[in-house]
Parts: sequence; structure tokens; C-alpha cells
Amino acid sequence: MDEISARLVYLLTDLILPLIVGYLLYQRRLLTDTAVNRLIRINVVVFFTLLSLFSFWALPLTQDLLMLPAFFAFIILFPGFLSWRFLGRRFHSPIDRGTHLISALLSNIGTLGGICAYIIYGERGFAYAQIGGACQNLVLVLLAFPIAQYYYLLHKSRGRAARLEARGFLGLLVSWNQLSILGMAAGILLNAGGIVRPAVLSEAFSYIIHISAWFAMLPVGSLINFHRARHFVYLTLDMIFLRFLVVPLVTFAAARLLISDPIVQNALVIFASVPAAINATLTARLYHLNVDYTIAVFLVTTVLYLTILFPITFFLFR
Repeated sequence: MDEISARLVYLLTDLILPLIVGYLLYQRRLLTDTAVNRLIRINVVVFFTLLSLFSFWALPLTQDLLMLPAFFAFIILFPGFLSWRFLGRRFHSPIDRGTHLISALLSNIGTLGGICAYIIYGERGFAYAQIGGACQNLVLVLLAFPIAQYYYLLHKSRGRAARLEARGFLGLLVSWNQLSILGMAAGILLNAGGIVRPAVLSEAFSYIIHISAWFAMLPVGSLINFHRARHFVYLTLDMIFLRFLVVPLVTFAAARLLISDPIVQNALVIFASVPAAINATLTARLYHLNVDYTIAVFLVTTVLYLTILFPITFFLFR
């Protein structure tokens, strides 16, 4: 089997198949919420830390790498700005406006974006995605949580000024879930120090990434809930337009102007077009926003991405 055929198989075995299996297991109550949470935690704390260490250890340290945080800031914040300034204004309730805003801010860069970038560009693609994942984590705690809290309090106060509470943010920012950032830092230090990565770690990476993909996509499959999402599907059209057209096109144009490496250019377009993150649903649940809308956005954008957009991207960028 040649490399292209193998990567096409990964599209099925590492993305679509675990999604279906996770859905079926959860519907038959063979996968519990406790097990789902455990899979997510093991993946984030253990596998993502190892994969970040291994990939950054061998990542070419170029000038383009220094541009990535700025691009990721744009990819994350630009949809949020469009929601706040234009798209979200069609909602009259502060609850719905806040829900739309956090759904626009939070996308699946680190997990799904990392797997998809690996399928096309190997370890380099995965490493770039983890920089975006770190930026996304900062936005989640420092921006999405306060925004969600603000709109909930605005709803409770019936439009009067709302006061935010900062308690617990530091604990969310500094936790075991951020351990992969230390893996990234350790990999960069080893790389910059000229220490050659052992060849066995390259082979280990190729095994761990597939295990990690299943640990990531099984929980996603378990969260598919057509019954809860069906009433809000028609409200997701603007999010589809935003995530799959506007942000990728602007990112594509900017990357062509500012980035010299074509792999980095294309990887940024992949990250700009990933679907909504399940963290939007978790945030909505935590701050009593419209959970069903976030589920609809997550479900619709994820299914469209895996069945239509990513296969097209694969054939364009491979």
C-alpha cells in the first residue's frame, strides 16, 4: 500500500470509524459518561503530552514558526469578532447571543485539526496544531469563560450591567490538562540543543497517534445527539458559512502573503476550517447558556467536515 492510500485509510479508521463506534456504544449504554471523561483525560494528559514532545523534538525550527501564534490568534478571534459585531445580533436573548459567540470562538484545532494535519503532513502537521491548541486553551479560560459568565449574568439582571467573578480561572488555566504545553517546551529545548531524536520515537509516534485518534473520536461520537440538536440545525447555517468559507479564505490569502513554507500555509488553512469544538458545549453547560444550540453547531460542522470538507482538503493539499 502506497503512502497516499495509507492516509486515505487513516481518514476512515482514525476519524469516521471511531466516531460511528462511539455513537453506537453510547446509544447501547456500553460507553458511559464516566468512561468518556476518562478517555478524554487520558488522551489530553498522556498521549497529547508524548505526541507534543516527540513532534516538537524533530520539528524544523524556522522563521515561519514564529508567525504561527499570530495566525492562530486570528483564526480563533476573528470568528468571535464577526459573531459579536454582526452575526450574533439577530438573537434577542443574551443567553443566545453569548452561546453564538462562544461557538464562534472555540474550534477543534488541537484534537481534530491535529489528526487531520498529521494525515496530510505527518508529525509536522500535528506539531503545528498543538501550538493552536495551546492558544485555544488560553482563549477558553481567559475569554470564553468570562464571556459566557457575562451573558448569563446579563440575562439574570435583565439587561443591566453584569459583574464578572474571577474565582477558579487560575485553577482552570494551570491544570493537568495543560501538561502537553510542557511536552511542547521540552521538545523545543531538545531540538534547539541539537540533541537528535532517537529513531525509535518516530515509530512510537506513528502508533500513539492512531491510539490517540480513537481516544479523541470515541467521545465525540458519544456526544452526537440528533434529538436535542434537530430544533437548532437551521440556525447553524451562518456558522457553516463562517467556519468553512470566510475564515479559511481570509487565512489562505494572509498565509500566502506572509508565510514562505507551503506546508505551513496549507496547514493554517486546515486549522482555519476545522469544525466547532465540544468545549463550546462544556462552556455552555457550565454557565447555563443554550447547550442544545452548541450541540447542533458541533454536530453539523463536525459531520460536514469529516464527510465533505476534509476529503476535499486532503486531495487539494496532499
